Amino acid sequence: MGKLVATLLVLCLMPLTTCSLRHDLRRGLEQAMHGGRRLADSTAGDGVVVPIYWSNGVYMVNYTIGTPPQPASAIVDVGGELVWTQCSLCQRCFKQDLPLFVPNASSTFRPEPCGTDACKSSSPTSNCSNNVCTYDGSTKLGARTSGIVGTDTFAIGTATASLAFGCVVASDVVDSMGGSSGFVGLGRTPSSLVAQMKLARFSYCLAPHDAGKNSRLFLGASAKLAGGNSTTVPFVRTTPGDTLCQYYPVQLEGIKAGDAAIALPPGSSTVMVQTFAPMSFLVDSAYQDLKKAVTKAVGAAPTSTPVEPFDLCFPKAGVSSSAPSIVFTFHGAAALTVEQSRYLIEADKDTLCLAILSTSWLNSTALDKTNILGSLQQVNIHFLFDLDKETVSFQPADCSSLS
Repeated sequence: MGKLVATLLVLCLMPLTTCSLRHDLRRGLEQAMHGGRRLADSTAGDGVVVPIYWSNGVYMVNYTIGTPPQPASAIVDVGGELVWTQCSLCQRCFKQDLPLFVPNASSTFRPEPCGTDACKSSSPTSNCSNNVCTYDGSTKLGARTSGIVGTDTFAIGTATASLAFGCVVASDVVDSMGGSSGFVGLGRTPSSLVAQMKLARFSYCLAPHDAGKNSRLFLGASAKLAGGNSTTVPFVRTTPGDTLCQYYPVQLEGIKAGDAAIALPPGSSTVMVQTFAPMSFLVDSAYQDLKKAVTKAVGAAPTSTPVEPFDLCFPKAGVSSSAPSIVFTFHGAAALTVEQSRYLIEADKDTLCLAILSTSWLNSTALDKTNILGSLQQVNIHFLFDLDKETVSFQPADCSSLS
C-alpha cells in the first residue's frame, strides 16, 4: 500500500492550477456548462446517491461514460479539482482493471474547442492542437497528467449528466492506482463534480473495508445527517493562490490519546479531510508525541522492523484490547473519536500498525505544516460538507446501513 499512497499524495495533494485562476474563470466555466452540461433539475432536486467501495487501499466509484455507455472507475477525492479518466489514445498509462475509454466510440463525446473557458480552466498550460483543447497539468512535486479536455454523458449513481472531464493520454504515475481508471474530484474548483452539478452540499459515509458492503456518497438534497449528535466546524479561510483553497480545511485545536495530550506546534493546526489517502498524517513533532503515547498505551514492545509503509508496529498478540481512542478536537470543541480498531490496523496476520504517519514521510515542504485526516480514521463517521455555509458537520453512523 506504500507505493500507492505515495503516488496518490504526489498526484493529488498538489494542485494543478492556482486558485486565483480558477476564481477568475468560475463564471465563464459555469456559462460553458449551461444547458445540457449540467445535472438535470429533477435529479438534482431529488438528490443523488452514489455507492462507493473499498479496493486496494482506496475508496472508489463505478460509473459509465459515453453513448453507448462505457464502464469506468475512479478514486473518490474530496479535495480533487476535476474529473478525469485514462483514454484509448494513452501512450504512457498506468494499469487499470477496466478497458480504457474510447472517445471515438461515443456519439456524445465532444472535444473542447480551444479558447473556451472550460479549456482555460483545466490548466494554466492549456494548448491547442487542430482546435482541440489539450492540457499539461504539472504538480509541484513533478508528477503530471496530460490529455484532452472533453465533454460527454456520465451516469454516476442515480444521476445522469453531461460533464467536462480530462481525457488523459499520458501520466507520470508508475504504479496502478487501485485498479481505477482515474479520479472523481469533489473539491472547491469550477471543474469538480460538485461545481459542475451546481451542488450546495454533499456528504459521504465510509463503511469498514472488511464489511463487504458499499459506502455511500450523497449529492444535493440527499446529503443530510440524522438529527441529534452531530457537530459542525467552519472551513479555515483561504485566499486565492493558497495551496489549500481547493480543499475543505478545518482547524485542529488538540489531540488526545487516552490521557496524553498531543501538542501542535504554532502555525500547524490546519487539517485536510481526505478520502483518497488511507492513512492520516500529522506534523512531525505532534506525530512523535503521538507515537510515544500510543506505544505506552498499547503495553507491548514495538517490532524492530515495521511493515512498510508504517513507522510503528506491534505483535498482534501483545496489544492490549483496552488501548484508548484517539480524540481529535476541532474549532468550537467539536470532537472526533477514532477507536483503536481505526488507528491500529492489521498489516499482516500477526502485526498491528499505527495507520498514522509523520508529514515528513511526504517529503514536501508545502505540506509539512498541514495535517491530513485519512479515510481509515473516518470509518463509520458521516461527513456533510455545506458549501454555502462553508462548514463541515459530522456524526457517528453505521455507514454500511445508510441508503
